[in-house]
Amino acid sequence: MPFKKFALIALILILSGKLYSQQQTGDLGLFVGGNIPLTDYTKTYIFQSVSPSFGVYYRYNFNSRFSLRFNAIYEPVKASGELNFTPQQFNKQVFDFDALIEVNYLDFVLGVKEMKFSPFIFIGLGLVSYPGSTGGMVITPNIPIGLGVKYAITKRLAVGAEASLHKLFNDELDNLDNPYQSSGLINVNDYFHNNDWISNFGLTLTYKFYIGRKPCPAYNSIN
Repeated sequence: MPFKKFALIALILILSGKLYSQQQTGDLGLFVGGNIPLTDYTKTYIFQSVSPSFGVYYRYNFNSRFSLRFNAIYEPVKASGELNFTPQQFNKQVFDFDALIEVNYLDFVLGVKEMKFSPFIFIGLGLVSYPGSTGGMVITPNIPIGLGVKYAITKRLAVGAEASLHKLFNDELDNLDNPYQSSGLINVNDYFHNNDWISNFGLTLTYKFYIGRKPCPAYNSIN
């Protein structure tokens, strides 16, 4: 993208943030859902590989479009399947801590009825821990990326639904560290193919506990 076009887009985003900067708020939330791992298995039994996920999050809203969000998720992760017709399975306790940038497609501020619904996307960086294949604890970076929708049901509460993918930079979640290359099956040695992923999906409940000091004069008060 040419520099001038990039600069123009950045300027529009900055001005948009300035326009609604007086609507800074803080949220606490709960996440309840499920997960399915994406592993080195050549065949995964989907319905036998679904496990529950539970989490909490804090979200600081810079304005009606942009937020900084911190997630803490606990989830037992399991999978049943096959690796070249050989049965495989694992079951591990996973802890996931993420820092995310969340971007609303529409203006969204809890307490302002004109801004009560929006789709959103998010991306960030995180750390995941789980038992390794040799018994020690693995701590690995991950890149979470996802999308969802949210809807305000009161001035302080919102519900939502979201789905995300978490790319792990370690291959021991399924206890198969690069099985294709080590078994001489396929010469696959890049991060995309060999490292495991975790997919999450579920519902959220958000409570606004911090209200900006300056209500927006163009809309109903957010107090």
